[in-house]
Amino acid sequence: MTFLQLNYILEIYNCGSINKAAQNLFVSQSSLSSSIMELEDELGIKIFTRSNRGIMITDDGQDFIAQIRPIVEQQKKVERFYRDKAGEEIMRLNISSQRYPFCTKAFVEFLINEGTDYFDISFKEIDMDKVIENVSTRKSDIGIIFLSDMTEKFMNRVLSSNDIEYHDIKHIRPRVFLRKGHPLSSEKEINISSLTDYPYVVFSKKDNTSSNYSEEAVFSGSLDFKKIVYVNDRATAYNIMSHTDAFTTGSGLLPKGYSPDDIISIPIKDNIDYMRLVWIKLKDSKLNQNASNFIKTLERVIDEHCE
Repeated sequence: MTFLQLNYILEIYNCGSINKAAQNLFVSQSSLSSSIMELEDELGIKIFTRSNRGIMITDDGQDFIAQIRPIVEQQKKVERFYRDKAGEEIMRLNISSQRYPFCTKAFVEFLINEGTDYFDISFKEIDMDKVIENVSTRKSDIGIIFLSDMTEKFMNRVLSSNDIEYHDIKHIRPRVFLRKGHPLSSEKEINISSLTDYPYVVFSKKDNTSSNYSEEAVFSGSLDFKKIVYVNDRATAYNIMSHTDAFTTGSGLLPKGYSPDDIISIPIKDNIDYMRLVWIKLKDSKLNQNASNFIKTLERVIDEHCE
């Protein structure tokens, strides 16, 4: 069994056709078929069944695919690493962020303008505690979170204990997100107290630290909200708000194309803390040029959408 044969198997599986796989691999169909049959004979299993209608994966084949996929992916990582060592430029950048559409827009614009032939980058939208963990364990070069007067003392302790420093990006007046047909959608400003009867969509966890790690501008436990809906991703939050009278709170930055057209944001009238958007990194780490370029892109996108 060789890495070449494993790559052949995955390509056939992905294509669903030996002929198409052979074209993609730049080998003859007969050579590809012979190589797979040799592997099947060696292992004593049938990976694919063949008929006039094409090929089908067997149960043994499904198990085999599950076994070899991580092996092939690791092989490709090793190849990329040594290709980089050989002198070919590979751009590397890992970013973690709370769930902000303007961060996604900044990442897309950064990706479009990165200008290298090879890159290995990641962008993860996760809870604030996971953002901090990823930066602390060097899984991410930088993280994007928000602080407020209420959470700053606690977060300073958390960041300091993880040897993390933060840098301000923007202070933003919090807003309410809701659909255009919502009973309060015509208001120019909204009092938080007028929202307590409507479902509040939150990413916060149901534990004692949720006020400090909250993703929302208004902590769901700070007032008597009667209906709270916990979600894990922005798409679900948007869908709930688009089809019900549910709402959430946040920065109010909704770049066109990165959020539904029927979702709007309205300033919060109450005298509550401004959101302090910040980026974080390890104190002993040097900010690389790629991360610096992303931060500049992020700052520009935020400025473009702040009212």
